[in-house]
Amino acid sequence: MDSSNDRKKGRHLRWLVMAVCAVVFLGSAVVFSTILWNVRRENNTFKELAQIASQGETETADEAAESGDGGQEETDSVLSRYAALHEMNPDMAGWLKIDGTKMDYPVMHTPEDMQYYIHRDFYGKDSASGTPFIGDYCDADSMSVLIYGHNMKNGTMFGELDEYEDEAYWKAHPLIRFDSLKEEREYEVFAAFRTRLLYEGEEGFRYYQYAGELSEEEFDEFVDQALRASSLDTGIVPEYGDQLLILSTCSYHTENGRFVVAARRKAES
Repeated sequence: MDSSNDRKKGRHLRWLVMAVCAVVFLGSAVVFSTILWNVRRENNTFKELAQIASQGETETADEAAESGDGGQEETDSVLSRYAALHEMNPDMAGWLKIDGTKMDYPVMHTPEDMQYYIHRDFYGKDSASGTPFIGDYCDADSMSVLIYGHNMKNGTMFGELDEYEDEAYWKAHPLIRFDSLKEEREYEVFAAFRTRLLYEGEEGFRYYQYAGELSEEEFDEFVDQALRASSLDTGIVPEYGDQLLILSTCSYHTENGRFVVAARRKAES
């Protein structure tokens, strides 16, 4: 009798374990599927936005060719290519793109709540990827513009940014395009480095404090420290009066790690 009861208990236990495993498996599958669906939805959203911007650029070029002036028409002081997007969401402050990479995104600016888009898409919906956004103390026209973006494992957002640690990657992608709503802009990368957020009272290079309007001393301090920390030797040394673009994303080499790419606005030829 005891042996028979033990066998029954064993079978019940095995069925219970199998049932629990099945529930866990199904739950994990649902979670994983949901994550994949959200990632796909977020990527499709940004592709649609890029198509709208591209369509606006094409229409602008066609209009310029017809008029013969070759200029960029403005609508309410906004470049024609971004007028429709800005109308859809006035929080849009510009467009960031690096040719040959996945980076092709709108940039948001909400000075009353700097991190509003850290986990929101262009439309304000919940999003793990978020949307690149301008940091505190600066805007798209500041002397030093700081833009944050997530380091996504699938390479979206700023997921490719730390590739700039490799000189070959920099040589293949030396320029960053960051258009404001009012003008087209191009920046040349001069430094890329790993760092981290520092504790209060800790000495070190706080790159995130060099946003906005800088004195000549502050400008030179940032450039000097960025070049010292950089894994690249670009030969480019910005001079006071150049506009700086700082891109920042998470890095997992240490606690609160960050990877930063610094560029200066390219002089118009």
